[in-house]
Amino acid sequence: MVTVLFVHGTGVREPSYSNALARVREGVAAVRPDVRVEPCDWGSALGSYLRAEGASIPGFAAQGGQGPPAPDPRDEAVARWALLYADPFAELELFALTGAGAVPSSGFVPGPRARGDLLLDGVSGLDARDTVREAWADVGLGELLTEAATAVRGAPAFRRAIVVDGDPAGALPRLTARALVAYALSRTDRDAGEVSAKARDELVDCVTDALGGDLRVVPEALTAAFRFSARLFENVLGSRLVVARRTPWSGRSVGFFGDIVRYLVRGEAVRAFVAEAVRAQPGPVVLLGHSLGGIAAFDLLASGVLLDGAGEQRAGRLPQVEALITVGSQAPLLYELDALPSRPYGSGLPSGFPRWVNVYDRRDLLSYTASEVFGSEVTDVEVDNRQPVSAAHSAYWTNDRFHSVLHDVLDQVSPP
Repeated sequence: MVTVLFVHGTGVREPSYSNALARVREGVAAVRPDVRVEPCDWGSALGSYLRAEGASIPGFAAQGGQGPPAPDPRDEAVARWALLYADPFAELELFALTGAGAVPSSGFVPGPRARGDLLLDGVSGLDARDTVREAWADVGLGELLTEAATAVRGAPAFRRAIVVDGDPAGALPRLTARALVAYALSRTDRDAGEVSAKARDELVDCVTDALGGDLRVVPEALTAAFRFSARLFENVLGSRLVVARRTPWSGRSVGFFGDIVRYLVRGEAVRAFVAEAVRAQPGPVVLLGHSLGGIAAFDLLASGVLLDGAGEQRAGRLPQVEALITVGSQAPLLYELDALPSRPYGSGLPSGFPRWVNVYDRRDLLSYTASEVFGSEVTDVEVDNRQPVSAAHSAYWTNDRFHSVLHDVLDQVSPP
């Protein structure tokens, strides 16, 4: 039986590793139920200059190192979610300021109930709707539905928005749905990128329908205001957010940077751990390495030196490894900086190196391209995780394109 051995990246610990492993297993089972996905959780056990003129950095050479490429229309949606992840009520606040002339309603008027009151009732009753509960449970946010609804009902931004007179375009249900989903994502222990952009957007659609809305776009005045605010957040306010959250982020970064330093100093222990996991598999192996896990897997395969269970060096390779897939990996950059433990810059890949596919996302600032520095033996595959920079590095496992790449590699692995 063919085995995919999942080697995680820097700073990854439980439960994040198990969550990512589950996503990989689900994706493989959907297309290749005959393939096993086995863990390689080394983190729990062990816890210069651009020599090629930036060739490993996506788009750097094409731009001459002179700034970002032309904006992509898809970036507007990504910027919106970057702001919503930080402030789930941002759109509602902007609606209250710009929507329908920002004219407050003028008190009791006989006749049908105001749409704002109906929307308030709709939010209150979301957790009683089977379709909504099932949709939230499907993306792993079911326990947060009631909390999110309570938070949105009590948010001053929402209260101001529902008393704005009018909303002739019917945008408010969708803005409220996005606020609910963004709030839940901000409260979960999972990284935002672990819920795919597709699943996130479908959840917004489900809640929008439940709230009586069917609009897919918002008024131009609100769109323009939010576009400006999102760009301002990405360019300026993001630094203010970093300062405000420096303490909790510093706590999370200890494992992230600590793993990197430990690997550079004691990397042989990590490589030995991976080698033992490979030897334990009964058949052909595909090494799937994320981030630092991709560096460790590459170094193991490229060094030509293996470690036995006692940590003693012995010559040889791992012939059962038929392919390497690196995802969001820094191996190409370290090679260009002449900082890879296994290969000095300019030496290229050793003979007999297995097939190597390198997956990257331009918004993942920890991912790099390999073919420009290692040569044509490496296949670079670009994917779009549809997540902002802050979430892109952990979002590959919910991307259908990534699982398609994995499927293609598995189809070319020799059966045992």
